[in-house]
Amino acid sequence: MLGQMRGNMAGDAVLLLGSGPVGKAVAPLLARDRGVRSIIVADPQLEQASAAAELCDGKANAVRLDYDDDYALARVLGDVDLAVNTRNLPTDTLLPLIRNVVEAGVSYADATDDPDSLQAVFDSEYLASLAEYRAVGVIPGLGVSPGQTNALAQFLSQRLDQMNEVRLYQLDGIRRGTPERWRQRLASLGSPALVWRGNDWSHVSPMSKWDDVAFPPPWGMARCYVVGVNSVSLPVSVPTLTLLSGYHGFADAEVEETAVDFVRYGLASDHPIDTQDGAVRPAEFAAAFLAGPWSPFAPGAEETHGLPRQLRVQGRLEGRTIHYTMTWVFPEEAEAENIAAPLAVGARMLLGRELPAPGLHPPEALDPAPFLWDMERRGAEIQLTKRVE
Repeated sequence: MLGQMRGNMAGDAVLLLGSGPVGKAVAPLLARDRGVRSIIVADPQLEQASAAAELCDGKANAVRLDYDDDYALARVLGDVDLAVNTRNLPTDTLLPLIRNVVEAGVSYADATDDPDSLQAVFDSEYLASLAEYRAVGVIPGLGVSPGQTNALAQFLSQRLDQMNEVRLYQLDGIRRGTPERWRQRLASLGSPALVWRGNDWSHVSPMSKWDDVAFPPPWGMARCYVVGVNSVSLPVSVPTLTLLSGYHGFADAEVEETAVDFVRYGLASDHPIDTQDGAVRPAEFAAAFLAGPWSPFAPGAEETHGLPRQLRVQGRLEGRTIHYTMTWVFPEEAEAENIAAPLAVGARMLLGRELPAPGLHPPEALDPAPFLWDMERRGAEIQLTKRVE
């Protein structure tokens, strides 16, 4: 069946949707891929699309495209083999976009990390059936998480007879940022945490539980608070899974104290509060405060890069309980670059027809080896330990 998937050995054409920070980071990665013949960079802002196309060493052209313009999208899709979406779109825009791509007989990948949007895609039997019928591959969520994270979980699961528990820990290095960036952080920290426990999803109060986690030097011990997961496909891919949770820690004690207080006192909430001057959203106020001149953080203090992530897996092997701990640290790379790299890896695998079969697949359906190779190529320091009970 894979031989019927669209494409040719001379190279494929790629439609790159979005030319923001992630789009600009992934564009040159695609251009350097020998399996990519040409790239069309599409964005509602032609100037931004042109800027991203200039990074592709003459391999790319730029076009203006509104993603909800079905006619214009169909015309562009007629010339490509793979669509790579780098924009975070609301569910009611994302689902029609994927449908239009698949109906055109084009494979699709994105870096969506919103759990509700991902769940809506994976729940769509229509999209799954259509992708199989059109003999194309569809893989959403190919960013850092769930993409890279799920691939690493798959790598560890291959070492076990069954995988039962998965916990993901990460440190946050943000100190300064735009109001939009702070709102994203506050939304992540202040929303009820999505956790898989037993045989169903549940929500727990944000930052209400924590683990003290040992990271490699110079970080040492750090308190990580439960914030939920976006790896919504893992419980389906791993039927033996009884626990899936995500935790967030802070590289800076002052940021940690501020974040905990903001969540505790409701300043991370997006629910409007009526005042005599009109409705006020606490998170909007807090984000403006943290990004403004009244911020408690030192002027000029920037985000810290090169922070560690840790994946802890518990399972069974030959009747014994096994604990794997994988910790990895990238060099000083920006967030957009870390998202773009696994997205480019997944795109390359789609172009190479490296799928179990055409259809709708989660990131963990892919061979984890190319993701690990990419991490090592980019200088990631990976530590893997095993403990047997």
